[in-house]
This record gives sequence, C-alpha cells and structure tokens, in this order.
Amino acid sequence: MSVTATTEPNTGIIHTFGITPGLLAGQLFNFLVVLFILQRFIFKPLLGKLNQRAEQIARSVEQAKALELRVLQAEKERTDLLAKARNEAQELATIAQNEAVKRREELVFAAKQEVEKVIATGKVQLEQERQQFLISARKDLVDIAIKAAGKILNDSVDPKKSQSLAEEMVRKLT
Repeated sequence: MSVTATTEPNTGIIHTFGITPGLLAGQLFNFLVVLFILQRFIFKPLLGKLNQRAEQIARSVEQAKALELRVLQAEKERTDLLAKARNEAQELATIAQNEAVKRREELVFAAKQEVEKVIATGKVQLEQERQQFLISARKDLVDIAIKAAGKILNDSVDPKKSQSLAEEMVRKLT
C-alpha cells in the first residue's frame, strides 16, 4: 500500500487537471509537428529575409558613410577652390591697380614732358620774336637817327658814314 499510496497522489493531480497520458502524448506530437512546420516554412524564411534586410541596412549605412565622406571632401574641395579663386582675384585686382597707377604716372609724366616741350618751344619762339623785334627796332632807330642827322646837317654827311654812326649809337643805347 505504501507504493500505491505514493503513485496515487501523483496520478491524482494529473487526473485532477483532466490530463490523460494518451491525450498529452498526442498534443505533444501535434505541438512538435506545428513547431517543425513553423520552423521549416515560417521562421527560416522569415529569419532569412530579416538577415537579408539587416545586410542591406548595413550596406546602406556603409554607403551613406562613404557618401557623407565624399560630400565632405567635395565641400572641402569647393572651399579650397573658392579660396584659391578669391586669392587669384585679389592678385589680379592688385596687379590691375598697380598697372593703372603705373599707367597714370606714365600719362602724367608724358603730359609734363609735353607741357615742358610746349613751354620750351614757346620760350624759343618768344626769344626769336624778341630778337627779330630788336633787330627791327634797331633798323628803325638807325633809319630815324640817319634821317634826323641828315636833316640837321642838311645832307653834309654821306649816307654810309651816317649809317655806321647810327648803328654805333644804337649799340651803345642797347
């Protein structure tokens, strides 16, 4: 009785819950079949798709990082090109400004030379005109002196002598 007494309470609990060993074995078999079908036709393809998707996401992340790196490099190149272009533009502006200053100085120098040339030419012309005027004035003065002396002396002095006397007088006066 003691062996039956220990087995009865265990079977009593299984019977209390309404579990029969044949039904339990059948349900266990059905569970394993469903688990096998799920594993074979649902979980495996689903895990395969999930793995593919994870790989695709990883590739996309790598491509995004590579693209971001290329964008940063392109931005750096653009910045470098802009800086280089600014420097070249500044250099060209400086060169143009220096050339403009140089050209202006050349034009001013040429204008000054032209003005000095005109002034020098004017001075030469003025001096020539003054010399011609003095020569003309001397001749006129000599003529006047000869006529005056001739009238005073009433033609007693010959014309050549009076001419030389008048020229000498004019030289002394000037």
